[in-house]
Amino acid sequence: MSLNRDVLHSERCASAFGRMFWAFLFFLDFRLGYNEIHVDILPDFIGWILIATALTSILDLAQVVAGVRILAYWLVFLSLFDLVEIHITLSRSGNMTTWISPTFPVQVVVAVLDIVLVWRLCGLIIEMALAAENTTIRDRASFRRKLYVALAVLATLATPVLFVAPGLALAAVIIGLPVAITVFCLMMGLMRGTEKMCRGAPV
Repeated sequence: MSLNRDVLHSERCASAFGRMFWAFLFFLDFRLGYNEIHVDILPDFIGWILIATALTSILDLAQVVAGVRILAYWLVFLSLFDLVEIHITLSRSGNMTTWISPTFPVQVVVAVLDIVLVWRLCGLIIEMALAAENTTIRDRASFRRKLYVALAVLATLATPVLFVAPGLALAAVIIGLPVAITVFCLMMGLMRGTEKMCRGAPV
């Protein structure tokens, strides 16, 4: 990958990754619901807008940036359909309710594009770290993108299970929420570390 080193070590690049630090906060899935309607109180599309605009400011860093930005804009659009989730009841048995969401196919597409974008973004960070001779950021990006992808795949696979076995929802929240928070905090830390690397500060 050919990198523009002047951009890499610029305040513009540091600011871009500082903006992406905040983007990952909006990818945590916290929803408030009443009956069958549940609203995402940390809208994903805001996070994707932050990433897309941040990448716009560093388009001349490397050719790959333009492709990652296109993915981000697609995710801005698609994530709007997941802002409000409607649960359609399929059956009831005592206190157990089996339901399905009509937005699930969109959620799958978003999950796939999300994985591709984060993988490529971390790949960019790895190349930046190699150019800056920063092994700490390189190793963090390499490990954390694998962790992020694993979480995204598991979350996507768990969703249809919860449709047919909603009784597992509480267990999924108890186990999955701390894991998700930890992974997103690690990704935010990677963005902050990259921001510091661009400024030449210790990470």
